[in-house]
Formats: sequence, structure tokens, C-alpha cells
Amino acid sequence: MKEGKRLTESRQLPAAIEKLRSAHALCPERTDAVLELARAYLESRQFAAAEGMAKDVLERDPRSEAAQFFLAYSYFMQERFQEAGETLKQLLAKNSQNADAHKLMGLTLFFYKEEGMAERELRTALRLRPQDIEALYYLGRVYYTQNNFPPAVDALRRTLQLEPNHYKAYDSLGLCYEAMGRSDEAFRAFKKSQEIARKADPAYDWPYSDLAEMLIKENRVNEALPYAQEALRINPRSARDNYVVGKAISRGDHPEAALEYLRQAAELDPKYPEPTTFSASFTKNGGSAPVQSASLRSSSNFISRRRRRGGDKTPGLKHRPR
Repeated sequence: MKEGKRLTESRQLPAAIEKLRSAHALCPERTDAVLELARAYLESRQFAAAEGMAKDVLERDPRSEAAQFFLAYSYFMQERFQEAGETLKQLLAKNSQNADAHKLMGLTLFFYKEEGMAERELRTALRLRPQDIEALYYLGRVYYTQNNFPPAVDALRRTLQLEPNHYKAYDSLGLCYEAMGRSDEAFRAFKKSQEIARKADPAYDWPYSDLAEMLIKENRVNEALPYAQEALRINPRSARDNYVVGKAISRGDHPEAALEYLRQAAELDPKYPEPTTFSASFTKNGGSAPVQSASLRSSSNFISRRRRRGGDKTPGLKHRPR
């Protein structure tokens, strides 16, 4: 089992799962082996398998905090938020000092759009573990969603003090600065996020499309288009990235070329309203980009960002549940 744990910690997950399965087969009564296997499944994003392992432990030991946490985590990652919340309530009723449980409860409430309660849970997690980078980052995200930008900036800056290469925090910081009208600082934050993500996570497209949207709002369309196109190159199946490219093109010399991207955005995500609305207005205006008031642009931008950021849910398993 020790070798399986080592392989999990070094991110050699297929080998870890094989070793831990063997250990479990040899000693099926050992709950520690089952828990390590559940962890390996979670790390490899096999959430249904992790759920099964956690339930296996709880059948034998209903008071196992680790098994309850892993079960809640597996529910959360499968977007079964109600079950995640119920499991976490049971865990916290037994141990209100479990920082991981408070943090995961905060994330669950955040995706339920219960920002006030999410804030309370994340602040509790930070009281118990003041340097929890993930809790700080999501607290900043909660404040941003509430339009409470100064504390959001503070939380994100504290995140970056603890983890200077946290590219998602830089991206969120850029969004906060943009909302506060501090465009130069927003530009630098988005560029820093791009710089770090280029090596750390090449599939991370958000800072490119976020910067593009800010530049479009500032009527700097020629500057915006390359960033929008880079976001789309990184993630061609993103409805939002197709939409932003179309939006930028619609304000250029050949606005008719925007329709291809707007239609593609609508096809990729029929529940994403902006492409369809924009495309209809675009067609109605005879191929000219629709004009929005500043307040409407701000409102629609906030709603779209809140919706798509809701999908960014990858809490880590850096701390073993107590």
C-alpha cells in the first residue's frame, strides 16, 4: 500500500490504482487501503469509482470522516450538489473543526449560488487553516460574484502572496480590476495569467478571452481580436470563445464574417444566450454590430462571466481530511 500512496502523490495514477487494487484484493478488510484507492480514483477523475470505494468504507465504519469527505467530494465533482451538501452536513455535525469539509461546503454553496453562506463557510475554513490557498482563491471568487470588488482583490492578492504562480488568481484579479475601472492593472493581470498559464496549463483559455472582452468594451477591437483568436485556438469547442471572436469581427471591416462564429457558439451551447441574441441583433441591423448602452454591456458581461465561471470547479485534494 505504501507504494500505491507514493505513486498517487507523484501523480502516477494508473500505476497507483493498479497497486492499490492489488492491496485491496489481498486485504479487503483494510479500510486504509480502500481510502487510498478512493483518493487515487478522485485524483484520476474517476468519480463514480471513488464514490463506490467511499461507500464501501462507510458500510463498515459509518463514522469515517475521510470516507465521508471523499464521498462528498465525488458527489461534488459529479455536480450532485445536494448530495454533497447533505454528506458534508453529517460530517460537520460530528466535527465542526474540519477545514476541508468547510471549504468543500463553501464551494458547494457557491455553485448553488448561495454566495452569503459560501462566504461564511470559506471564512471558517480559513480561520481553521489561514494559509489555505484554494479557500482564499474561492473566497475572492465569491466576493467578485457579489460585486464586492475591494475584498475580492484583497483575497486574490493574498492568494498570490502564498502562490505567486496562481494563474487563475491573476485572471480573476484582472476581472476585478476591470470591474473597478482600473483597466491598466486589469491588462497587466490578464497578461501575467497568460504568461504563467502558457507553461503551467496550456489549455487555459480564460485570460485571453477575458482580455479580449475588456478591449472590445473599450472599442480597441484591433487589439482584442488576436487575444480572442488565441483563446479560440486553445479551446475551439468553447461557445464563449467563438462568441468573443464573432463579437470582435463584427466591429471590424468585414462584419459579415462574424456570423459563422456566432452560429457556431450557439450550436456548441444552446443554453448560452449571448450568441443568439447578438446574432439576431446583428442580422436585424443589416450586418452592423448592435449598440448597447454601457450599463447593459456591463450587466450582460457580468451575467455571462458568472455563468461560465460556474463551470470552473476543480478543488484539490492537497490536504488529507481530518
